[in-house]
Amino acid sequence: MIDQAAFDRLFRLLYGELYAFARRFLNESADCEDVVSGAFEDVWTNAKQIEEGATRAYLYKNIRNKCIDHLRREATRRRHAELYAKLSMDYDRADRLAEMNERERIIKKVLDTLPDYTRKIFTACYVERQSYAEVAQLMNISTSTVKKYISRALQQIAEMRNRSTKTA
Repeated sequence: MIDQAAFDRLFRLLYGELYAFARRFLNESADCEDVVSGAFEDVWTNAKQIEEGATRAYLYKNIRNKCIDHLRREATRRRHAELYAKLSMDYDRADRLAEMNERERIIKKVLDTLPDYTRKIFTACYVERQSYAEVAQLMNISTSTVKKYISRALQQIAEMRNRSTKTA
C-alpha cells in the first residue's frame, strides 16, 4: 500500500512527463489532464495490486490505454454526429420534397379551376417560362392585362394553400 506522502512525491515527479506522453496521443490539454489524473487515481485505488517498482510502467500503460479508449469514444461520437447530420439532411430533403409536392398539388388543383384564358396565361408565364411581354404579344393583349390575370391566379393559389395548411 502506498502512503499519501509517497503518492504525492510520485505525482509531482511524474505528472509532467506523463502529461507529455498523453499529449502524443491527444490534442486537447484538458483531455490529457483527465487521462493522467485518472491514471493516478487508478494507482491510488489499485496500489495493493501494483508490484513495487512497477508503478511507472503501470502509469504509462494505463495512460496509453486511457488515451486509446478516449480516441475510440471520440471516433464513435464523430461517426454518430455525421450520421445524425446525414439523417437530418435526408429528413430536410424529404420535408422539402413533400412541401414541393403539396405546392404542385395545390397549383394543379387551382389551374383546373381557372378559366381557360387565365390558365393559358399562367401556364405560359410559369410553366413555359415566357416573359409577360412575350405572352402579351402572343395573345394580343397588354402586359398589364397579363399581370392582372397572373395576379388573380396567384391569389387563388395562395388562398388554396392557406386553406390546405389550416386543415393539415
